[in-house]
Amino acid sequence: MTRRRRLSVTLGVVAALASAGTALGAVVTPPAGTPNLALMAIQPSDLTAGAVIGGQNYVTPPTGFTADYGSYFSTSATPDGVSYYDLEDYVALAPSSTLANEFIAAETQSVTSHKGRKAFVKASIKQAGKKAHLVAKDFKFSGAGSMGVGTDSFVETLTITVKHKKVREVLAWFNVGSVSASLLLVGETNEKIPQSDAILLATAMDTHINAVLSGATGPSGTTGASGAT
Repeated sequence: MTRRRRLSVTLGVVAALASAGTALGAVVTPPAGTPNLALMAIQPSDLTAGAVIGGQNYVTPPTGFTADYGSYFSTSATPDGVSYYDLEDYVALAPSSTLANEFIAAETQSVTSHKGRKAFVKASIKQAGKKAHLVAKDFKFSGAGSMGVGTDSFVETLTITVKHKKVREVLAWFNVGSVSASLLLVGETNEKIPQSDAILLATAMDTHINAVLSGATGPSGTTGASGAT
């Protein structure tokens, strides 16, 4: 389980139940020699009009990876009319498809195996803090399966219950060659969210990733060297 994923789940819980924010800052220039990962992420045009990017930045990549870019939308809704409290995406570039495949396998294992889920929940409870009053039975995983996106993919829904309030999150990740991408969709309190939204957005990201890798958007993208989306 990576620090990034544990933090994302905690942020989803705290954000929806205690109005906490996500710690991503301003966009910086892509690392030298790497494609513009910002153009591989979800674009405002992938969502309904009015989507607001709350933060975007290059972040510390997973071990062995070359670069990692993350962003989140503080206001967003999908074309099916579902509004989200928080929508996060990450795009990580590995030096080989082998490492990207190993990474997604480890991510999948962390939320499908008994041992992995136990560690996942324990870490989330610890990071949420005592004021969140979370216990293991408040976490329920469901709907695990493939998205059919990229070369390999996985999606699962996590429902967290606190004081009769439910927060549903869809966690998803997929690979496109040496690029590993992930999504976290956090619904409004007590609202249901469909996995089809994660698949829709992952498909859009898959298109963006292939466009950048093929050079269709240029070495630094149409928005310039800073990679602003």
